[in-house]
Amino acid sequence: MTGSFHSITKTHFLSFNFTFMMSGRATWFALTHPLHYWSRMIKHRPIILSSMTLYWVLSGCSLQSARTVAAPEPQPEILIQTPSKPFPTETLYSLLAAEIAGSRAQYDVALSNYVQQARETRDPQIAERATMIARYLGDNPAALEMARIWVQAAPYDKDALANTSMAYMQTGQLREAFEYSRRLLDEGGEPLFQNIAANAVSLREAERAALLNDFVTQRQRHPEDEQLMVGMGILLQQQGKYDEAMDLVQQTLKIHPRSIPAAILEANLLHQMKRDQEAIAKMANLLEFYPDNTSLRQQYARILTHYDMALAQEQFTILTQQLPDNGDLLLSLGIIALERKDLETAHKSFESLLDRDLHISTAHYYLGRMAEAQHDLPEAIIHYLQVESGNDFLPATISLLDIFVRQQDFLSAQQHMNRLRLRFPEQGEVLYVLHGQTLIKHNHLPQADSVFSEGLANFATSTRLLFARAMLNHQRDRIAAAERDLRQILKQQPDNAAALNSLGYILADRTQRFAEARSLLEKAMQLQPNDPAILDSMGWLHYRTGKYAEALPLLRKAYAAGPNAEISAHLGEILWQLGNKAEARQVWQEGIKHAPNDPVIQETLNRLKADL
Repeated sequence: MTGSFHSITKTHFLSFNFTFMMSGRATWFALTHPLHYWSRMIKHRPIILSSMTLYWVLSGCSLQSARTVAAPEPQPEILIQTPSKPFPTETLYSLLAAEIAGSRAQYDVALSNYVQQARETRDPQIAERATMIARYLGDNPAALEMARIWVQAAPYDKDALANTSMAYMQTGQLREAFEYSRRLLDEGGEPLFQNIAANAVSLREAERAALLNDFVTQRQRHPEDEQLMVGMGILLQQQGKYDEAMDLVQQTLKIHPRSIPAAILEANLLHQMKRDQEAIAKMANLLEFYPDNTSLRQQYARILTHYDMALAQEQFTILTQQLPDNGDLLLSLGIIALERKDLETAHKSFESLLDRDLHISTAHYYLGRMAEAQHDLPEAIIHYLQVESGNDFLPATISLLDIFVRQQDFLSAQQHMNRLRLRFPEQGEVLYVLHGQTLIKHNHLPQADSVFSEGLANFATSTRLLFARAMLNHQRDRIAAAERDLRQILKQQPDNAAALNSLGYILADRTQRFAEARSLLEKAMQLQPNDPAILDSMGWLHYRTGKYAEALPLLRKAYAAGPNAEISAHLGEILWQLGNKAEARQVWQEGIKHAPNDPVIQETLNRLKADL
């Protein structure tokens, strides 16, 4: 049949689906294709079909029949070309179905159809489109497979080579990515050497060394290539060879004096070599020539955060004006402004993130912190409740719990934690621990015990919950209950050093069962011989059994590892008993300085009738 579905050629189809996808029913495909692709797709005069015509095409009817049945409005002109190699009917159906699926946001179906047809036809344009859809969907394995088909069918195509190099890079196969970038350079294209080198940070040393050797070999053919030189510098930087990398950067800048990548690498190296002033001066000078280069300004701003927060904020402000929809820059500006107590700028930055639907949870978290600092607890609660899973989820949960418990609103705290456990069942155990610890922090010990017991009813073998309840029972002088929980942990984990130490210390401090305490603590010391808490416990056991000469060096070693209120209390007490009262007072004062709200030192002073 003249003009029928079966006579639509490959060129006609690929031209047709460009027109259809831009019709307003679906613009998804524009997102999967860079501009250079569109220019390739429209180099032929397209066959223009209305949506009604599409229906008749898929029905197998002729275009002439479609005109007869369609609405009386004039139909678009059909521009027929000389047929090239035709697609089989099944291929055309599959590709048209893929386009319709894409127009309906069924991207997985669209990709599946294109992948299948690329495999069957080995056609470069189908493989190209499949590659772009896979990249748009973030399906890196599919993007790699399709790019390989594309480049096999069109081995000298720069786009095919570039996409294959990128696909290998995104799947972590950097030497393969390098090889396709090498071929791309030979064809006169722009290689990805710098990106490949930057991604090598996660490689093992032997793999990075092999990749560096590839760079060295290629540079013998292109000794002054900027990308090769900068990429080599990045790899040397990753190996910690800062001097060699700096030499290479300086060579690059002699050949390419206005190279932005080389300048950024130089600034990074200067920063790592503790030469921040030089880095800042060089980048400030370069920005005078390239004030609109946002990559350069971002690196300048990041280095300034280690040196001058006010100048860093100034640079991030400029960047947010240059790139107003960049969420990372807005977030950085907000955090820096908050640290500098510029609350107006911080608040505006976080609100801008919410307006743009960017970093929503993080913005709510910081807005919650700001509201809490200003004692606007209802506003803080509203923001904390909107923090979803992510890095800020647990901090927001802790802050929200803290507000509820401070207000003694135990019901709201319980209800909120119940909701979270339903939403995030995998976090249930941790949420019980956080809830109980917050109650302990505000001295609501019976309520904390109820929370831990409820948690253990749901997570019977949880060593974290058992340990938390044991420490609470110790604090409440319920020694038998504490011992029971700790021995349950040791039944499950005989080499749990924390449980061995805690039980050993409790027996040494609260009972006369010194032999049992020694056995437990000796095993803990074998497992972790330099742990300050275990050293303190063993030292305290010696003190309790009158072995002061053995106790003192252990307590000094524990104290040297880091001032701690309990260790300070113990060391101070033995020094006091040995008559070294001046040093005892000094140790206690240092302990109070580091933990002013911990009562353990004051209790020791009261018991010894000592003064500071």
